[in-house]
Amino acid sequence: MTPLDLTKLPDFLKTQRWFAGKAWPIKSVSVVDHVTMELGTCSFTLAIIEVIYELGNPERYQIMARQTPEGLVSALEDDDCVRAVFNLAREGRQVASGSGRVVGEWIASTDSGVALPDPLSVRRLNVEQSNTSLVLGERVIVKVIRKLEAGVNPEYEVGRFLATKTSFRATPQLVGALNLEGPGGATLALAHRFVPDAVDGWKYTLERLRQEKALGDGFLADMRDLGARLGELHKAFASAGPDDLAFSPEPLLQEDLQRWSASIVGELGVTLADAGRLHADLEGRRDGLIAYAKRLAQVAPSGQKIRIHGDLHLGQVLRSKDEWLFFDFEGEPSRSFTARREKYSALRDVAGMIRSFDYAEATVALEGGQPRGRVGPTRDAFLEGYRQAARGAAFLPDSDEAFNVMLRAFELEKLLYEVRYELANRPDWVRIPVEALLRMEDAQ
Repeated sequence: MTPLDLTKLPDFLKTQRWFAGKAWPIKSVSVVDHVTMELGTCSFTLAIIEVIYELGNPERYQIMARQTPEGLVSALEDDDCVRAVFNLAREGRQVASGSGRVVGEWIASTDSGVALPDPLSVRRLNVEQSNTSLVLGERVIVKVIRKLEAGVNPEYEVGRFLATKTSFRATPQLVGALNLEGPGGATLALAHRFVPDAVDGWKYTLERLRQEKALGDGFLADMRDLGARLGELHKAFASAGPDDLAFSPEPLLQEDLQRWSASIVGELGVTLADAGRLHADLEGRRDGLIAYAKRLAQVAPSGQKIRIHGDLHLGQVLRSKDEWLFFDFEGEPSRSFTARREKYSALRDVAGMIRSFDYAEATVALEGGQPRGRVGPTRDAFLEGYRQAARGAAFLPDSDEAFNVMLRAFELEKLLYEVRYELANRPDWVRIPVEALLRMEDAQ
C-alpha cells in the first residue's frame, strides 16, 4: 500500500467537515501513531495525527485515509472499508499499531444482540460536524471520533456501564467500540443501536408548543415521563458498588457546596461585566444574584455526588414510539475528559433540562408564536415525574428546602453559561437568558 504523503495532510484536513482548525494557519502535522489496515478488499492507513498551529494549542485527530494518484482520500467513502472497520469491533479483533494496538470490542450482554442484514448497507449521515456518523443495516449507528483527547472517553465509559452493569435501557444501547491502547490511548469509534424514525426532544417540544396555545394533558404527561426517565437514569448511575470507583456514589460534603458556590459567584462577576454593557439593568441585580449563589454554600450537606449526564437539555433526548431515550453522554465539549467524569449533584442535570424548557418557549415566542406562560407548568410536570421516580434515593438532598436551593443555584449556573455563549455566538438571543436572570432575582 502506498504510504501517506504527509506534506498533503494540511490540504486534506481543510477539506474535511469534521476538522475544527480550518480557520487557523497550520505550522506542522505529524503522525503520533498509525496502523496499516489490510482488511480484505480494503487497505488504508488509520493515523493519529497532531496538528500544530501557528497560534493556539495543538490538537490530535484520527484520520482513515489512503493515498491515490489524485491525492489523499477518506477510506470511509468506500462502503467496504466502513464494513471492515465495523467488523473489527464486531469480531473483537486486535491490530498492532506503531506504539500500541487497536482493540475491537463487542458488548456481549444478554440483550445486546443485533441482528444485522447481509449484505450490510451503509448510509452516511451529514448532520454532524465534529465526527463521522454512519448507519449500518439501519440497525447500528457508528460514530468515528475525529478529535481525540487524552483520558477515558466518558461516552464510551457511561455507555458501557449502562449496557453491562445496569438494567436501564432508555438509551440507544452501546453495542461495540474501537479503542487505541498504548501511550496515545483513545476511543476511536463507538457503535450504538440505531433508533429509526426518532425525533430529538428539542424539535418535538418546539412542535408541541407551536401547536398548543394552552398546554394539554398529553404534553404535560410527556414532561412527567421525561422527568421520571431522568430519575431512573440517575438511580442507574447511583447503583454502582463501592468497587467501581468511576461510578460509585460519594458523600456530598460541605466543601463541595462551598466550591460550587464560589465558582458560580466567580462566573457571575465575569458574566455580568460582559453582559452589563448591553443590558445595564443587570448590574443592579448583581447583589441579589450573588446572594442566590451564596445560599448554596449555606445548605446543610446531604445526599451524594454521582455520575451525571453532564450536558443535559432537550437536544440530548430522543422521542421514539412514545418513549424518551437519553443519548450523547460525552459531556460538555469545552471541558476536559477528567472534568466531564467528575461526580456531581444529580440536580445539575435537572437544572439543565429546566433551562431547555425556557429556551423552547422563548424560541416559539421569537418566531411570533403563542405568548409565554407555559414554562411553569412544564417545569412542574417534569419535576413531579423526577421526584416521584427518584423518591427516597440517597443521592437527593434530604429536605425540600435543600432541594430547591440547590436546584435554583444550578439553574443560575446554567443561565450564566447561556449568557456567555449567546454573547459570543448569537447576540440577538442573549435576551433569553438575561430575561430569565431578571425573573430569577425578582423571585427571591
